[in-house]
Amino acid sequence: MLKKTLLSKASAAVCLCGAMLPFSAGAQDYTQGFRYGDRLMISPYVNVEVIHDSNIIYAHDARGDWIYRINPGADFFYKADEWGLIGNVWYAHNWYDKYDVKDEHRFGERLSLYRESPKGWKATLSESYTESDQNDAQWLDGGNGIWRNRHYFDVYGTLSYALSERLSAGINVMFSDMWYANKGEKYQVLNGWKNWAVGGEVSYALSARSRAVVMGSYQEYYSGAKNMMFGRTSRAYSLQGGFMSGLTERIRYRATVGASMYDYAGEQTFGPSYMLDASWKISDKLAATVAGAGYFQPSETSYYQRKTVYTVSGGLTYRPMKRVTMTGDLIYRGEDNQTVDGYSAYLADYTRNQYTARLRAAYALHRYASVYVAGEYTYQDANYTYQASDRSYYDDWDRYRLIVGLSLRY
Repeated sequence: MLKKTLLSKASAAVCLCGAMLPFSAGAQDYTQGFRYGDRLMISPYVNVEVIHDSNIIYAHDARGDWIYRINPGADFFYKADEWGLIGNVWYAHNWYDKYDVKDEHRFGERLSLYRESPKGWKATLSESYTESDQNDAQWLDGGNGIWRNRHYFDVYGTLSYALSERLSAGINVMFSDMWYANKGEKYQVLNGWKNWAVGGEVSYALSARSRAVVMGSYQEYYSGAKNMMFGRTSRAYSLQGGFMSGLTERIRYRATVGASMYDYAGEQTFGPSYMLDASWKISDKLAATVAGAGYFQPSETSYYQRKTVYTVSGGLTYRPMKRVTMTGDLIYRGEDNQTVDGYSAYLADYTRNQYTARLRAAYALHRYASVYVAGEYTYQDANYTYQASDRSYYDDWDRYRLIVGLSLRY
């Protein structure tokens, strides 16, 4: 039960936060803030929210609570002749009214440097760090709890070059490190991992507004688990092809599909892989986005298991008047978790499906302040089958959240 509930929480968090949708805070347009000369702008902000969560433990036996959140931060932007810098720093703290064991604080930063050369070279280098400190509330179901002090750091770089008017090529590299400040004497130990990847792509202009693209990648995971019965390194290979947008102001898209192979603990798994990222400015008042991905990853709770993840989401942003912004989106996340060796007969294979719907409306009181209300609903169905027997069970739950907030930004 303990492992099962943590996986539900982790997948719910990724499901709600992983897709680039208009429901989220949105990209800063850098039209307001403190200006320093003609190149640098800094825009501080603070968000204050009151939240009612009907299911804080993500389980069939739901527990509800009120949550109070404060989230200060700052965006900054620097623009030079051929390069620029975009960044953000933030902090967030959640207070739970009844189950204060779940009080949480988080902080993070991200920084992105880009350069464009008149000769056709384009390069980006990005990094981010996030730390989250929270106790799991599993003790409510008779468990021991989980210390979820989680750290995540990643670096991503790309380099592309226009070989001709129609043909372009590029490479990308990535490194990420996720680790937990485990307290094994009191809480269940969780597994982090290191991940590095290298990839390349070639695109060809079919017209002024569309390009064909072929891309491939190789990546390695190094598990942070201890006392493993087999090697800690797993590998993934992916090859995809598809289309992406060319020069167009209203439509931007990138859609590729292919196959991946995942090698973990000496076992190879093949499966479809895809990447989808598209936006369409339908009119001055209405815009749409779609995003999704399919990929493999290790399990955070057991080094005997591997996980296949599929996501897809779509949303709309509507501005009926200058001061009002309305957003809505639908999200699907599927997981297929498989055990990989005979030592783990007591573990369960499982499939899990999560469906989320969200709505948000914001009203700008004036240039520096806005209020907003939001609602979201999530339903999960999951089937667990134990390796040691034919026994199986279902883990179904639902959850809704109601949010009222105030946002101040200079």
